[in-house]
Amino acid sequence: MSELSRVSSDQTLMNMWLHGRPASTTASAYRRNAEYFLNYVGKSLGEIALEDLQAYAIHLNELGIKESSARTKLNVVKSLFTFAAKLNYIRFNVAAALRIPKANNSLAGRILRQTEVLKLINHPSLPVRSRCLLKLMYATGMRVSEACRLKWVDFHERDSGEIQVTVLGKGSKMRTVLVPIAVWMELEQLRATEYVFTNSKSLPIDRMAAHRIIKEAATLAGINPEVSAHWLRHSHATHAIAKGAPLALVRDTLGHSSVSTTNQYLHANPTDSSSNYLGL
Repeated sequence: MSELSRVSSDQTLMNMWLHGRPASTTASAYRRNAEYFLNYVGKSLGEIALEDLQAYAIHLNELGIKESSARTKLNVVKSLFTFAAKLNYIRFNVAAALRIPKANNSLAGRILRQTEVLKLINHPSLPVRSRCLLKLMYATGMRVSEACRLKWVDFHERDSGEIQVTVLGKGSKMRTVLVPIAVWMELEQLRATEYVFTNSKSLPIDRMAAHRIIKEAATLAGINPEVSAHWLRHSHATHAIAKGAPLALVRDTLGHSSVSTTNQYLHANPTDSSSNYLGL
Protein backbone atom coordinates (compact mmCIF):
# COMPACT_ATOMS: atom_id res chain seq x y z
CA MET A 1 0.00 0.00 0.00
CA SER A 2 1.41 3.40 -0.93
CA GLU A 3 2.03 6.11 1.65
CA LEU A 4 -0.78 8.19 0.16
CA SER A 5 -3.32 5.36 0.39
CA ARG A 6 -2.28 4.62 4.00
CA VAL A 7 -2.86 8.24 4.96
CA SER A 8 -6.19 8.24 3.13
CA SER A 9 -7.27 5.06 4.92
CA ASP A 10 -6.28 6.47 8.31
CA GLN A 11 -8.32 9.59 7.60
CA THR A 12 -11.33 7.48 6.60
CA LEU A 13 -11.05 5.48 9.81
CA MET A 14 -10.77 8.70 11.81
CA ASN A 15 -13.94 10.04 10.20
CA MET A 16 -15.76 6.85 11.18
CA TRP A 17 -14.36 7.09 14.72
CA LEU A 18 -15.60 10.67 15.06
CA HIS A 19 -19.02 10.01 13.56
CA GLY A 20 -21.87 10.74 15.95
CA ARG A 21 -19.83 12.63 18.53
CA PRO A 22 -22.34 14.72 20.52
CA ALA A 23 -20.87 18.15 19.82
CA SER A 24 -18.86 19.64 16.99
CA THR A 25 -16.42 21.04 19.53
CA THR A 26 -15.75 17.54 20.91
CA ALA A 27 -15.22 16.09 17.45
CA SER A 28 -12.89 18.96 16.54
CA ALA A 29 -10.82 18.49 19.69
CA TYR A 30 -10.57 14.72 19.16
CA ARG A 31 -9.52 15.16 15.53
CA ARG A 32 -6.99 17.83 16.43
CA ASN A 33 -5.42 15.67 19.15
CA ALA A 34 -5.34 12.56 16.95
CA GLU A 35 -3.80 14.39 14.00
CA TYR A 36 -1.19 16.00 16.23
CA PHE A 37 -0.21 12.54 17.47
CA LEU A 38 -0.01 11.06 13.96
CA ASN A 39 2.07 13.98 12.76
CA TYR A 40 4.39 13.55 15.73
CA VAL A 41 5.06 9.84 15.15
CA GLY A 42 5.11 10.21 11.35
CA LYS A 43 3.65 6.75 10.79
CA SER A 44 0.34 5.23 9.79
CA LEU A 45 -1.74 3.58 12.51
CA GLY A 46 -0.78 0.07 11.52
CA GLU A 47 2.94 0.87 11.84
CA ILE A 48 2.84 2.45 15.28
CA ALA A 49 4.42 0.53 18.15
CA LEU A 50 4.13 0.86 21.91
CA GLU A 51 7.50 2.63 21.91
CA ASP A 52 6.02 5.37 19.72
CA LEU A 53 3.16 5.87 22.15
CA GLN A 54 5.50 6.01 25.13
CA ALA A 55 7.72 8.51 23.32
CA TYR A 56 4.65 10.64 22.65
CA ALA A 57 3.72 10.54 26.35
CA ILE A 58 7.26 11.72 27.23
CA HIS A 59 6.96 14.43 24.58
CA LEU A 60 3.75 15.76 26.13
CA ASN A 61 5.42 15.83 29.53
CA GLU A 62 8.39 17.75 28.14
CA LEU A 63 6.04 20.34 26.64
CA GLY A 64 5.05 21.22 30.19
CA ILE A 65 1.31 21.05 29.59
CA LYS A 66 -1.06 20.31 32.46
CA GLU A 67 -1.29 16.68 33.57
CA SER A 68 -5.04 16.70 32.95
CA SER A 69 -4.50 17.91 29.37
CA ALA A 70 -1.85 15.25 28.77
CA ARG A 71 -4.19 12.55 30.07
CA THR A 72 -6.93 13.79 27.75
CA LYS A 73 -4.62 13.68 24.73
CA LEU A 74 -3.42 10.17 25.57
CA ASN A 75 -6.94 8.92 26.18
CA VAL A 76 -7.99 10.27 22.79
CA VAL A 77 -5.20 8.26 21.16
CA LYS A 78 -6.17 5.13 23.09
CA SER A 79 -9.78 5.59 21.99
CA LEU A 80 -8.71 5.79 18.35
CA PHE A 81 -6.64 2.60 18.62
CA THR A 82 -9.46 0.76 20.42
CA PHE A 83 -11.84 1.71 17.61
CA ALA A 84 -9.35 0.63 14.94
CA ALA A 85 -8.83 -2.73 16.66
CA LYS A 86 -12.59 -3.35 16.89
CA LEU A 87 -12.83 -2.96 13.11
CA ASN A 88 -9.74 -5.16 12.61
CA TYR A 89 -8.10 -2.20 10.89
CA ILE A 90 -4.98 -2.93 12.96
CA ARG A 91 -3.79 -6.37 14.06
CA PHE A 92 -3.05 -5.44 17.68
CA ASN A 93 -4.19 -2.63 19.92
CA VAL A 94 -0.74 -1.57 21.09
CA ALA A 95 -2.26 1.40 22.92
CA ALA A 96 -3.95 -0.97 25.38
CA ALA A 97 -0.57 -1.43 27.07
CA LEU A 98 0.06 2.31 27.43
CA ARG A 99 -0.13 3.30 31.10
CA ILE A 100 -1.72 6.67 31.80
CA PRO A 101 -1.18 8.13 35.29
CA LYS A 102 -4.39 8.40 37.25
CA ALA A 103 -5.71 11.85 37.99
CA ASN A 104 -5.43 13.28 41.46
CA ASN A 105 -8.89 13.77 42.94
CA SER A 106 -8.88 17.54 43.23
CA LEU A 107 -12.66 17.80 43.00
CA ALA A 108 -12.97 19.31 46.47
CA GLY A 109 -10.95 22.30 45.31
CA ARG A 110 -13.36 22.90 42.44
CA ILE A 111 -16.54 23.24 44.46
CA LEU A 112 -17.80 26.69 45.41
CA ARG A 113 -19.48 27.40 48.71
CA GLN A 114 -23.14 28.26 48.32
CA THR A 115 -22.46 31.82 49.42
CA GLU A 116 -19.86 32.12 46.65
CA VAL A 117 -22.32 30.80 44.07
CA LEU A 118 -24.92 33.35 45.16
CA LYS A 119 -22.39 36.17 44.89
CA LEU A 120 -21.40 34.89 41.44
CA ILE A 121 -24.85 34.54 39.90
CA ASN A 122 -26.54 37.52 41.54
CA HIS A 123 -24.01 40.29 41.08
CA PRO A 124 -25.92 43.46 40.13
CA SER A 125 -23.40 44.44 37.45
CA LEU A 126 -23.92 41.26 35.46
CA PRO A 127 -25.76 41.63 32.13
CA VAL A 128 -29.09 39.80 32.03
CA ARG A 129 -27.84 37.15 29.61
CA SER A 130 -24.80 36.39 31.76
CA ARG A 131 -26.82 36.18 34.95
CA CYS A 132 -29.40 33.88 33.34
CA LEU A 133 -26.75 31.57 31.90
CA LEU A 134 -24.98 31.15 35.23
CA LYS A 135 -28.22 30.70 37.17
CA LEU A 136 -29.50 28.09 34.75
CA MET A 137 -26.26 26.08 34.79
CA TYR A 138 -26.17 26.06 38.58
CA ALA A 139 -29.88 25.34 38.96
CA THR A 140 -29.88 22.41 36.53
CA GLY A 141 -26.30 21.14 36.67
CA MET A 142 -25.99 21.41 32.88
CA ARG A 143 -22.67 21.15 31.11
CA VAL A 144 -21.66 24.39 29.42
CA SER A 145 -21.98 22.85 25.94
CA GLU A 146 -25.51 21.71 26.80
CA ALA A 147 -26.54 25.19 27.90
CA CYS A 148 -25.01 26.88 24.86
CA ARG A 149 -27.09 24.93 22.35
CA LEU A 150 -30.43 25.25 24.17
CA LYS A 151 -33.46 26.29 22.14
CA TRP A 152 -36.72 27.69 23.45
CA VAL A 153 -38.55 24.64 22.11
CA ASP A 154 -36.57 22.56 24.61
CA PHE A 155 -38.61 24.08 27.45
CA HIS A 156 -42.12 22.92 28.30
CA GLU A 157 -44.66 23.91 30.94
CA ARG A 158 -46.28 21.04 32.82
CA ASP A 159 -49.91 20.92 33.86
CA SER A 160 -48.68 21.62 37.38
CA GLY A 161 -47.12 24.88 36.20
CA GLU A 162 -43.57 23.55 36.61
CA ILE A 163 -41.08 24.14 33.82
CA GLN A 164 -39.00 21.32 32.40
CA VAL A 165 -36.18 21.38 29.88
CA THR A 166 -35.02 18.57 27.62
CA VAL A 167 -31.22 18.39 27.55
CA LEU A 168 -29.11 16.72 24.85
CA GLY A 169 -26.14 15.31 26.73
CA LYS A 170 -23.08 13.19 26.05
CA GLY A 171 -23.54 10.33 23.63
CA SER A 172 -26.68 12.06 22.31
CA LYS A 173 -28.53 10.93 25.44
CA MET A 174 -31.62 12.95 26.31
CA ARG A 175 -32.68 13.80 29.84
CA THR A 176 -35.36 16.01 31.35
CA VAL A 177 -34.60 18.45 34.15
CA LEU A 178 -36.89 20.76 36.12
CA VAL A 179 -36.13 24.48 36.06
CA PRO A 180 -36.93 26.55 39.18
CA ILE A 181 -39.73 28.97 38.38
CA ALA A 182 -37.70 31.98 39.58
CA VAL A 183 -34.92 31.10 37.12
CA TRP A 184 -37.44 30.57 34.32
CA MET A 185 -39.04 33.97 34.89
CA GLU A 186 -35.66 35.67 34.47
CA LEU A 187 -34.77 33.49 31.53
CA GLU A 188 -37.87 34.50 29.60
CA GLN A 189 -36.50 38.04 29.36
CA LEU A 190 -34.10 36.74 26.73
CA ARG A 191 -36.74 35.27 24.43
CA ALA A 192 -36.09 36.69 20.96
CA THR A 193 -34.65 34.11 18.57
CA GLU A 194 -34.57 30.33 18.20
CA TYR A 195 -31.70 29.86 20.65
CA VAL A 196 -31.79 30.88 24.29
CA PHE A 197 -28.25 32.25 24.62
CA THR A 198 -27.15 34.11 21.50
CA ASN A 199 -24.39 36.43 20.34
CA SER A 200 -24.72 39.69 18.44
CA LYS A 201 -25.51 37.75 15.24
CA SER A 202 -28.39 35.88 16.91
CA LEU A 203 -26.36 32.66 16.76
CA PRO A 204 -25.87 30.42 19.81
CA ILE A 205 -22.91 31.40 21.94
CA ASP A 206 -20.00 28.96 22.03
CA ARG A 207 -18.18 27.48 24.99
CA MET A 208 -15.43 30.11 24.86
CA ALA A 209 -18.00 32.90 25.18
CA ALA A 210 -19.62 31.09 28.11
CA HIS A 211 -16.26 30.71 29.84
CA ARG A 212 -15.56 34.43 29.37
CA ILE A 213 -18.89 35.17 31.02
CA ILE A 214 -18.06 33.16 34.13
CA LYS A 215 -14.56 34.63 34.35
CA GLU A 216 -16.00 38.14 34.20
CA ALA A 217 -18.58 37.21 36.84
CA ALA A 218 -15.86 35.77 39.11
CA THR A 219 -13.89 39.00 38.84
CA LEU A 220 -16.95 41.06 39.76
CA ALA A 221 -17.83 38.76 42.67
CA GLY A 222 -14.26 38.60 43.95
CA ILE A 223 -14.12 34.81 44.10
CA ASN A 224 -11.52 32.27 42.94
CA PRO A 225 -10.35 33.41 39.48
CA GLU A 226 -9.74 29.76 38.51
CA VAL A 227 -13.50 29.12 38.51
CA SER A 228 -14.91 27.58 35.35
CA ALA A 229 -18.39 26.74 34.13
CA HIS A 230 -17.92 23.13 35.24
CA TRP A 231 -17.45 24.28 38.83
CA LEU A 232 -21.13 25.26 38.82
CA ARG A 233 -22.02 21.68 37.86
CA HIS A 234 -19.84 20.33 40.68
CA SER A 235 -21.37 22.82 43.10
CA HIS A 236 -24.92 21.92 42.03
CA ALA A 237 -24.32 18.25 42.80
CA THR A 238 -22.52 18.84 46.09
CA HIS A 239 -25.06 21.32 47.44
CA ALA A 240 -28.02 19.16 46.37
CA ILE A 241 -26.59 16.06 48.05
CA ALA A 242 -25.77 18.03 51.20
CA LYS A 243 -29.42 19.09 51.39
CA GLY A 244 -30.68 15.53 51.11
CA ALA A 245 -31.11 14.90 47.36
CA PRO A 246 -30.79 11.14 46.64
CA LEU A 247 -27.69 10.12 44.69
CA ALA A 248 -29.81 8.47 42.00
CA LEU A 249 -31.74 11.70 41.45
CA VAL A 250 -28.54 13.74 41.15
CA ARG A 251 -27.19 11.11 38.76
CA ASP A 252 -30.22 11.47 36.50
CA THR A 253 -30.22 15.26 36.69
CA LEU A 254 -26.55 15.49 35.70
CA GLY A 255 -26.81 12.75 33.10
CA HIS A 256 -24.20 10.47 34.66
CA SER A 257 -24.11 6.94 33.29
CA SER A 258 -23.53 5.45 36.74
CA VAL A 259 -24.25 6.43 40.33
CA SER A 260 -20.60 5.64 41.09
CA THR A 261 -19.69 8.79 39.14
CA THR A 262 -22.10 10.83 41.23
CA ASN A 263 -20.73 9.22 44.39
CA GLN A 264 -17.50 11.20 43.98
CA TYR A 265 -19.29 14.25 45.39
CA LEU A 266 -19.80 12.46 48.70
CA HIS A 267 -16.06 11.82 48.92
CA ALA A 268 -15.20 15.37 47.90
CA ASN A 269 -17.39 16.95 50.56
CA PRO A 270 -18.21 14.36 53.27
CA THR A 271 -20.88 15.18 55.85
CA ASP A 272 -19.25 12.99 58.48
CA SER A 273 -15.86 11.49 59.24
CA SER A 274 -14.43 9.00 61.73
CA SER A 275 -12.20 11.84 62.96
CA ASN A 276 -15.30 13.32 64.62
CA TYR A 277 -15.45 10.30 66.93
CA LEU A 278 -11.97 10.55 68.43
CA GLY A 279 -12.85 13.08 71.10
CA LEU A 280 -9.99 15.42 70.21
